[in-house]
Amino acid sequence: MSQIPPPPPPNWQQQQPPYQQQPPYPQQQPYPQQQPYQQQPPYPQQPPYPQQYGAPYAAAAPGWQFGGFWVRFVAYFLDGLIIGIPMWIVIGIFAGGMVANLGGTSTEEEQVAAAAAVGGTIFLIALVAFVGVWLYEALMTSSERGATLGKRALGLRVVRSDGTRLTFGRATGRFFAKAFITGLIPFGIGYIMAGFTDRKRALHDMIADTVVVKV
Repeated sequence: MSQIPPPPPPNWQQQQPPYQQQPPYPQQQPYPQQQPYQQQPPYPQQPPYPQQYGAPYAAAAPGWQFGGFWVRFVAYFLDGLIIGIPMWIVIGIFAGGMVANLGGTSTEEEQVAAAAAVGGTIFLIALVAFVGVWLYEALMTSSERGATLGKRALGLRVVRSDGTRLTFGRATGRFFAKAFITGLIPFGIGYIMAGFTDRKRALHDMIADTVVVKV
C-alpha cells in the first residue's frame, strides 16, 4: 500500500519576501522669505465737517461777559408779563363762562356734571398754557437771535458753552430741566446758582451745557 504525501503548507507559512525600505520623502523646498512689513502711508486728513449753524456767535470770545442772576431775573419777569397777560385774559374769559354755567344748574346731577366740565376745562387750559410756554422759549432760544423777548430787551443771548447756537432739541431739554429739576429744588437754589458760579450758570444751564452771555 502506497503512502499518501503530506499536504502543502498554507500560504501564511510560505516564505515572505524580504522587507524593502521605502525611498525617503523628497525634501520640501523652503518657504520664500516674507518681505518686511512696510508702514502704510497715512490717510489724507479729512477737512472738518461744516458746523451745523455756521460760525460761533461773536459773543463766543475770550472776553465775553455772562448774564448774572439779577439781569436774568428781570428778563424772566418781562417774559412772564409777555406770556402771562394774554394767557390770563383767556383764562378769565373761560373761567367767567364756567362760573355762569355752574350757577345756572339746579339739580345735583347738573352740578356734578358742571363741576366735572370745569375741572376738565382747567386741566386743558393748563396743558395748553404749558405747551405754549415751552414752544415760546424753545423756538426763540434756538432762533438766530438766541433769546426770548425778555432777554433781547436786556441784551442777553443763550448759547452753548463753546459759543455755538442752540438746536431746538437742546433748547427743549433746557426748558424741561428748568421746569422739572431747577424749579423743584427748595429755596430756588437752582436759579440762585447763576449768581455765584464761575460762568453765571444756573442748574439747567449746566445740564444743557449752555451759558447766558451779554451781547
